[in-house]
Amino acid sequence: MSASAVGRASARWLGLAWLALGAALAGCAATPYDGSTAAPAERSIAAIHASKCGACHSPPNPRTRSREYLEDALSRHRKRVHLSRDEWAEMTDYLAIPEGKTARQP
Repeated sequence: MSASAVGRASARWLGLAWLALGAALAGCAATPYDGSTAAPAERSIAAIHASKCGACHSPPNPRTRSREYLEDALSRHRKRVHLSRDEWAEMTDYLAIPEGKTARQP
């Protein structure tokens, strides 16, 4: 095989490797957290999150929003979604980025 043919074959394999890696990462990022590995109290709020938030729109993944963002967003839902004061607090805790972490906001 000539040097140029080897180079083309290597480039093709490298391209396929990058494509496979991208697909794998996209699959990981798109998997919603269902709370199955969480403590019982967190599984309870995870179930409420899935049923209540998922009834009207795609629910946000846990630990992906700042507490400030969530408090503002959830305040607009209080008239439509009937949760106790404790459940609203648990929902905010469940969805909020842990203290000291940062992330981009939508």
